Amino acid sequence: MSTLKHKGKGPQAMTANELRSGLNVWMTADYEWSRDYTDALLTEDETVIAKMDAVAKAAERFNEVVGAYFIDTVEGKPTRYRERFRTHGPTYDTAELI
Repeated sequence: MSTLKHKGKGPQAMTANELRSGLNVWMTADYEWSRDYTDALLTEDETVIAKMDAVAKAAERFNEVVGAYFIDTVEGKPTRYRERFRTHGPTYDTAELI
């Protein structure tokens, strides 16, 4: 699991990509995956963070998601531009090009 640029301070969210679609997903309070960032579980609780990590690793083993990692958030939004960009999805629908 990548820790690239993750400082681990403040509320954390778990993100990944769905293996089949490649779309961005975030772990919810039910430890499921949602394509909507507003459903993301944001927490500083070490116990919850450990459970999120375990659930994400299991989801990777079962080929549900790939590249799961924690992101830092502030005031409910990702702190890094890359992560804020990912919450809005692609800038255009590539399916229209096919």
